[in-house]
Amino acid sequence: MNNQEIKSRKAHNVVIFNKKQMTVSGVSRVENFNENLIVLMTEFGQMSIEGTNLHISRLSLETGDMNIDGDIIGLFYSGDSYERKNSNLFSKIFK
Repeated sequence: MNNQEIKSRKAHNVVIFNKKQMTVSGVSRVENFNENLIVLMTEFGQMSIEGTNLHISRLSLETGDMNIDGDIIGLFYSGDSYERKNSNLFSKIFK
């Protein structure tokens, strides 16, 4: 991916509050969701959020913004240059 492709993408940010709330920007679509897993497409590839009692409290595909409530255990990206490993960094951080 070159610099021009990166500049043409919308901003993608993730903010997690106390492992209970999460805001994500740069969301283009939601692939799948249930109370334990939310899979979505972002400007930088597929993103999966793992947890318990997960709930999408706000979603605007027009602006690409999403709010999630629940017990967030971890997240990972897959796609362009990201691949999930058996032991990912975010899961270790949230233990």
